[in-house]
Amino acid sequence: MLISIDGIDGCGKSTQVGLLSGVLGARRIQEISPSRWGKRLRATANPSLAQQLAWFTADRATLAESLEEASGSETVHIVSDRSYLSAVAYQSYDSGLTPSFLEELNRSIVPEYDLQIFLHVPVTTALVRIEARGEAKDWCEHPGLLTWADRVFETWVSMRDFIEQVDGARGIDEVAADVRDAACAASLRRFGRIVF
Repeated sequence: MLISIDGIDGCGKSTQVGLLSGVLGARRIQEISPSRWGKRLRATANPSLAQQLAWFTADRATLAESLEEASGSETVHIVSDRSYLSAVAYQSYDSGLTPSFLEELNRSIVPEYDLQIFLHVPVTTALVRIEARGEAKDWCEHPGLLTWADRVFETWVSMRDFIEQVDGARGIDEVAADVRDAACAASLRRFGRIVF
């Protein structure tokens, strides 16, 4: 199975990706990956929209073969820390690129996900969590962008049957239980049984 957990920065997705991949015995991958494009993204303090589009798309393409192997598979399982949904939400902010265009572009590269989880937290909660890290903020960790991205994620949940929204503002264990339940439900829908 191919599962992703998406959401705005500070939503707790990396924690939940780690927990879910451990429970499922799944391979954990991350966008941004360690590819040359991912390294460029991490090394650039404030990438332009053109750089974001080019480097995120190229980085995602380096993961496509692995994603393809897991998509629809009963034996190969991947849990991804972000997916193309994050490009849909983030790169459409303050740009001429629509969320629909970004989805179409990215879906031409990656296979269908068996489940995408949107871990939702209020932007104010996300910002408190980001501040608590005690690190300098990244280019994508400001209120305007996070508010936009949150709205796009919520819109896509309402439009796509394979995207599940989970309340990420609760305790880690409560969130993890709902994330596991969503993965089991997706497996039952896809294969008629739980495959992990």
